[in-house]
Amino acid sequence: MWFPQIIAGMAAGGAASAMTPGKVLFTNALGLGCSRSRGLFLEMFGTAVLCLTVLMTAVEKRETNFMAALPIGISLFMAHMALTGYTGTGVNPARSLGAAVAARYFPHYHWIYWISPLLGAFLAWSVWQLLQILDYTTYVNAEKAAGQKKED
Repeated sequence: MWFPQIIAGMAAGGAASAMTPGKVLFTNALGLGCSRSRGLFLEMFGTAVLCLTVLMTAVEKRETNFMAALPIGISLFMAHMALTGYTGTGVNPARSLGAAVAARYFPHYHWIYWISPLLGAFLAWSVWQLLQILDYTTYVNAEKAAGQKKED
């Protein structure tokens, strides 16, 4: 699954580089005095928010699944707003690699953009599993039923 995404990321980086004149400016880099450890954790939490949003809106079976793209897009937008100044917002290793290949720029901390998404996905999955164990849907359904009784 990763191999096609990595190839597509490099192709997209090359296409974006070909369409924009001059130096490639869409690579990921630590900025605003962000250390490697801070960058690692910021990217991890950004990825965790995105993955948890996907798990809660697209994977969970409910009547609002057709709207899953909206909260997923909003969470990705929020990650970009929060992280771009500090890390360049990798969140996806294929995107980070594609931009790095297009720019021919691999900083010594490029590993952050590979490890953080894995850790973030694991964190999101762990939270989701905890919510499953706690059977959160029971409480959500009880609140819905109470709200419907109040309306009647």
